[in-house]
Amino acid sequence: MTQRHPGQRRAVTEREELDEDVFVARILEIGNWLKSNQQILTISIVVLVIAAASLLYYRSYRATLTEQAANQLEQIQQSVALGDQAGAKDALILFVDRFAGTPYAGEARMLLGEIYLATGESEQALAVLEPMAESPRDPLELQAASLLGAAYEQQGRWADAEATYLRIADRSELDFQVRDALASAARIRSSQGNASGAAELYRRILEGLDENAPDRGAWEMRLAEVGESG
Repeated sequence: MTQRHPGQRRAVTEREELDEDVFVARILEIGNWLKSNQQILTISIVVLVIAAASLLYYRSYRATLTEQAANQLEQIQQSVALGDQAGAKDALILFVDRFAGTPYAGEARMLLGEIYLATGESEQALAVLEPMAESPRDPLELQAASLLGAAYEQQGRWADAEATYLRIADRSELDFQVRDALASAARIRSSQGNASGAAELYRRILEGLDENAPDRGAWEMRLAEVGESG
């Protein structure tokens, strides 16, 4: 077995003692810092506790608010189903304001816009739908965009309506939604005397259909109609 030289043992011992001295010095330094900054530490702890409590309260509040929104929207939908559009409209106006940040706000806006359209209040429908449907991305926004296009049509804003339908067609991943949007845009072009533009959109619809699709013949007839009118 290799034995350490007395000088080596002494060097190791001195190094260990030095490490212990450094450790003790750091502990004392930390202790002195804590004593001199006790007030700051106390305030920091209190702030952290308040922040944690506030976060827990906010999460609980949001959960409660979301649950209330779900229950109230269900009641409003029942009113619509029973034909009480006036009552549902008033309730939805309050709902959109109170539950603006909940997951149900978009659905409520869309329902309110639909009621406004049904009662011919296109200006109010635009005010409700535009914030969520002018640049649609998700499925709910794309549905709202369809209503927004209809609101533009009610006001005779044909260019805005056509542009809205074309945005839906470009962004939607649902084939039926794309076809409906293209057909609406084609109808507007045709009504404005742009038969060739309408035909272009009907051809886009046909390109997206299988050769044996059951409704292919109907779209071919529409294409033929605008071709004849052109």
